[in-house]
Amino acid sequence: MKILNVPFEAAEDRNVSIPLSVPETCILKEYARPEQPAVADVGKAVLQAVENPIHSAKFSELIRGKKTVLFMIENQFRQAPAYQLLPPLVEMVRKAGAEPKIIIGSGKVGSLDDDEIKEKIGSELFQSGIAVTCNDVAQADNYAFEGVTERGIPIWVHRWVAEADVKVTIGTTQATLWGYGGSGMVIPGTANNETIEMNHIMSLAPTCVPGNNETPMQLDKYEALHMCGINMGINVIVNNRFEVTAVNAGEPEESHRLSVKEYEKIYQYQIAPEDKADIVICGSTSPTDHLFFHTSWAVVNVDPVTKDDGTIIFASPCPGYHAWEGFALMDLMKAYMPPTEKNMEAALKDFYSHKKELWAGCIWYKVYELMVRKQTKYITLEQNLNLAHDVGLDASAPNETQHVFDELLKKYGPSAKVAFVPYGRYTVFSEKK
Repeated sequence: MKILNVPFEAAEDRNVSIPLSVPETCILKEYARPEQPAVADVGKAVLQAVENPIHSAKFSELIRGKKTVLFMIENQFRQAPAYQLLPPLVEMVRKAGAEPKIIIGSGKVGSLDDDEIKEKIGSELFQSGIAVTCNDVAQADNYAFEGVTERGIPIWVHRWVAEADVKVTIGTTQATLWGYGGSGMVIPGTANNETIEMNHIMSLAPTCVPGNNETPMQLDKYEALHMCGINMGINVIVNNRFEVTAVNAGEPEESHRLSVKEYEKIYQYQIAPEDKADIVICGSTSPTDHLFFHTSWAVVNVDPVTKDDGTIIFASPCPGYHAWEGFALMDLMKAYMPPTEKNMEAALKDFYSHKKELWAGCIWYKVYELMVRKQTKYITLEQNLNLAHDVGLDASAPNETQHVFDELLKKYGPSAKVAFVPYGRYTVFSEKK
């Protein structure tokens, strides 16, 4: 028997795993390279990056003689450690005689409270009196119109972005359901409701998948960065241990594209048709956070390595976040269960008629579309089972994992092909060319 340790982590519960025995008769392949080492000093690394930028003026040159410098950072569900990255940059701004400001690109997720902001930017910076705001689409008058993209999406961006003299984004380069994250600090981070919804309709395209950075939705995000005059992008890669492993800075689109290439060296695999597995087992590591709404991206990531009649087992604790239960928002797909082609058509009609919002639908729909084609089974904390079952998901408690796997072996046989993807949320698969 081969014993797999399936990651079953949350931010507060690291190094937790579920043991799973796989018979030697199975054809087992593991997809996980060694994690990259942590950057020794994150503050020093970001200063080096901004003063040696990619096709951009140095940060010190950008801020010289300017009045306001705006840092556009991620919400509480993304991992770039703003509390480490911001202090040396803010110090540079203040020494240059400019006013530093921070906008948290919370999109439509909602504003952070003071405790969340303090955790995100660090208590010292929080207490320094720096101006901080969150994107809040309920405040419709807070936005300025910047024009229409080539794909027909009108751009309204928060006035703090429109009015700042220098605009710098800080984002996490990571696999997402729509390509790669880290470039979305205008869309959806600091855009209004209409811009977010119209851009996100492009997430429904079949080509809008993990690992494809050339989809209309992604290209629209890049164009929005240019239209809104973003001066510099700071791109950070964070590994499965919450460690920063790479930082770059420069022209927003180009620096992000180079960061994606660095990410792919570690987390992307090219596969051939014969590599596809009957059973794919993927885990959840601590940086993927507290909600199934975010961790579930793993099942879409592993779609390419799963046979058409294969089954994905995804283990994720999902302890919840504040008042949100671990499987919060997934009840939005309940009206379209069970997952069938006909019910999927109904979901699409509701998206295009705006009966259902795309800021949330772009997540659950990707999982749903996969479930129409392939079988999925979920392992989660017992406290989540009632809601998961009510939605219509095939979910079990951690102590049932071995039984779930053994039952699948009865279906696929003792020589089943098994793929183990411990870093499910991080890993990207693409077809060999």
